[in-house]
Amino acid sequence: MTERELVITIDGPAGAGKSIVARRLAERLGYRLIDTGAMYRALAWSVSEAGLPPEDTPALRRHLAAVGVTLDGERVIVNGDDVTAKIRSREISDLTSRLTALGMVRDKVTPIQRALASRGGVVLEGRDTGTVVCPAADVKFYLDASIDERARRRQLELEGTGVAVAFDDLRAEIRARDVQDTTRALAPLRTPAGALEIDTSDLSVEQVLGRMLEAVERRRCCTRS
Repeated sequence: MTERELVITIDGPAGAGKSIVARRLAERLGYRLIDTGAMYRALAWSVSEAGLPPEDTPALRRHLAAVGVTLDGERVIVNGDDVTAKIRSREISDLTSRLTALGMVRDKVTPIQRALASRGGVVLEGRDTGTVVCPAADVKFYLDASIDERARRRQLELEGTGVAVAFDDLRAEIRARDVQDTTRALAPLRTPAGALEIDTSDLSVEQVLGRMLEAVERRRCCTRS
């Protein structure tokens, strides 16, 4: 019988460095990357395109039933259309935050994410991958960083797209998102049981990746024995 490859989850707040490390880890292991946040963003984009307010529950429920979201590598597909380049705006981010607090939205996306992870050989990245989506994952990580460092990273990211935002505004925005993520009733952001916590504030991507690869190898050794 072929041994199933591992299920790896990476959770943490905005700006902790999850996305780049998850991508690099998946590449190094030859695993599939599942960006769970991108799937929620894709749903938010579809809701925005339909002109629906997130509070309109009956209409939103009908809309969600007709929307198909999946991942093709790093491409995000909604009803057959590639929306990868359309889901990273601040407006979509704000709408995503509101939608992820709704049970019907999570009921739509979580089963899809679990199905994608079911065969193993995956790295899931998001805010509830190790607590809700795959609580029995083989290896769990929780990345964090100081709020100033996270704001600095976000500022550099936006500047790279030609958007200038004041550092203090970004810092306040991230702090508000933290409060929202950690206090929401559904799937609040928290450290998964058994997760390796890594503060990335003063670490390079390679240093973080090195710690994660060591943890994965330890898990593989335990599985083999």
